[in-house]
Amino acid sequence: MAEVKLENVHKRFGGAEVIHGIDLTIRNGEFVVLVGPSGCGKSTLLRMIAGLEDISDGTISIGGRVVNDLEPRERDIAMVFQSYALYPHMNVERNMSFSMTLRKERPEKIRQAVEGAAASLELRPYLERLPKALSGGQRQRVAMGRAIVRRPKVFLFDEPLSNLDAQLRVQMRTEVRKLHQRLEGTSVYVTHDQVEAMTMADRIVVLDKGRIAQSGTPLELYDRPANRFVAEFIGSPAINLFPCDVKGGRVFLASGNGAVDIGPTTTAEERIELGVRPEHLKPVESGGLPGTVQVIENLGAETYVILNAAGRDVCWRIAGRPQVSVGDRMQLGFDPAHMHFFSTASGARL
Repeated sequence: MAEVKLENVHKRFGGAEVIHGIDLTIRNGEFVVLVGPSGCGKSTLLRMIAGLEDISDGTISIGGRVVNDLEPRERDIAMVFQSYALYPHMNVERNMSFSMTLRKERPEKIRQAVEGAAASLELRPYLERLPKALSGGQRQRVAMGRAIVRRPKVFLFDEPLSNLDAQLRVQMRTEVRKLHQRLEGTSVYVTHDQVEAMTMADRIVVLDKGRIAQSGTPLELYDRPANRFVAEFIGSPAINLFPCDVKGGRVFLASGNGAVDIGPTTTAEERIELGVRPEHLKPVESGGLPGTVQVIENLGAETYVILNAAGRDVCWRIAGRPQVSVGDRMQLGFDPAHMHFFSTASGARL
């Protein structure tokens, strides 16, 4: 394993800059997830670490060695792609051992490496099969096995689970995490799925238009988002956002039936936004935000209740099965310990 360090890294395609001065240190043995919407630069950043994209400015070092001018094969990294990238004419054993064969490793060393990886990934019964005879999950495990046998300093994952069905994705993200813990390697994982990021990462790096919007543990980002973008991106269902006015040192939310007094504030801004996670809403008898139940989504252990309130859809999440019906009128209150305020102008946390 090795530390990966990016210092003032830029990437330009012609006159368009897509990565804007990224500074990031990924510690030895850390599992870091790069997450963000399509086009935010996360895959480009991963490919620059791998050496598949040149950097325009800045430096990238792996294990204390600057790798800007090194070919991918010289960086001691292994990459797992979304498309598996298996050789269709080779069986599982040959796919996994191919890189070691190219390096002319001893046959005994190759056999031991393949057997160890196959055992850890439960692939021993499939070593003689061709990729076409495997399921999607088995193919992805072969792709990971091929990376494992190389014993690289850094593992790079480029949306490896996006081609799998929902149930298999849940299973495979557990397998990837267990694999990381067993190998004690340094891993950089790219995904657009914030649920994958929340469940797998030691640390999440949220990218927005080629810049780091926030970096921290999953719960740090969930409990204290640095800006509106992170608040909206992290969390499922998404955070509820309400435009508010500041008058006389207090925050008011327009409800359609008057203004709801949220409480005192010290901000000098006149227009701010209130963010409340769905699980931090609660029914109140009076003084809350009035709304009408539109949709009820029963998930068994918990329920999502979608209300029309303040002219927008508001999601309330509750454990169990509340006694509400479509068309019911109710009021929702806000937990003062779990309110987030953002600048309407800049989006920054207040």
